[in-house]
Amino acid sequence: MNFGGFSVKGAAQGVARRVAPLRRPARAAGLGMLLLLSACGFHMRGETPLPFDTFYIGLGDNTRFGAEVKRALAAASPNTRLVDSPKDAEAQLQQVANTRSMREVSLNSQGRVEEYELGLSFTFRVIDAKGRAIVPDTTLEAFREMPYDDTVVQAKEGQAEQLYRSMQTSLVSRLLRRLTSDDVRQAAEKLAQSKPGDEEVPVYSTTPPEPPANQPTRPPGIINGPSSPNDYDN
Repeated sequence: MNFGGFSVKGAAQGVARRVAPLRRPARAAGLGMLLLLSACGFHMRGETPLPFDTFYIGLGDNTRFGAEVKRALAAASPNTRLVDSPKDAEAQLQQVANTRSMREVSLNSQGRVEEYELGLSFTFRVIDAKGRAIVPDTTLEAFREMPYDDTVVQAKEGQAEQLYRSMQTSLVSRLLRRLTSDDVRQAAEKLAQSKPGDEEVPVYSTTPPEPPANQPTRPPGIINGPSSPNDYDN
């Protein structure tokens, strides 16, 4: 289109020609930054597979926590087959303890609770098919503070359960990062290449630990109090 000898198309092409040289250095700079970050050990977020072909998760199929861990691992490592028996697994995740806690952290002048601290603690290990520790006993913890009002106890019970679920989701993410980290891969490769008797790691039974006999049948709450140790999430 021409306006008194002025061509809009020609002007646009001229601007494009002037902008193009500016874009090339910007793209080159961006590529250089990515290469620099990669050299420093930085990796963009994405799929990070487990270093195992088969893996057993000893968390129980009927628990919310176990279901979340399995979904997360299946999504992060689609080429790893999650098996139903530790006998069929190259490595397995064993649950050592899974506890909830609740403690009073603040009282008012009448001695009534004003604030609780809620906590989750999950201890686990990862072993190979021979019971050798790839990840020795490791504890992940999460804590949240919750203001309390004894005039709305039922509402606070619901809030506490939501906070526990939020902490549980946080622990799933942290567990996933731990299992897919480089040091887990390196430990597994080192064990695979080691000779009998050369291992300097703890050795455990390949039979998954049984839940404790005093497994609680209720979750901890403001009304019924915190559960006993080793609360396996029902």
